[in-house]
Amino acid sequence: VCPPDINELNLPKTCEIDFSDQDDLLHFRLLICPDEGFYKGGKFVFSFKVGQGYPHDPPKVKCETMVYHPNIDLEGNVCLNILRWATAPPMVATAGSGSPSATGTQQGGTKRQ
Repeated sequence: VCPPDINELNLPKTCEIDFSDQDDLLHFRLLICPDEGFYKGGKFVFSFKVGQGYPHDPPKVKCETMVYHPNIDLEGNVCLNILRWATAPPMVATAGSGSPSATGTQQGGTKRQ
């Protein structure tokens, strides 16, 4: 069951999204059924919990299906470091450039580590 706007997403045929609670769009599940590659034929369920700090804090993602993958630990926690969530510099448009550029500072001027 999905909210109307979510139904307009053009998800691949190998993915299904489920919002069990229509009143809580910050918690949902994603079913992925790869049709090629090493995981072909598998069914993998991921739960997403988007916190109030989003987009500054990454969502919590857990794989509910036991799977061996370098970015999923034994408890099913998914490492989102591959998305460089905490280390990617924000994109800032500079005057006159016409295009965004990366900067190494966070809001408040603190240098990222």
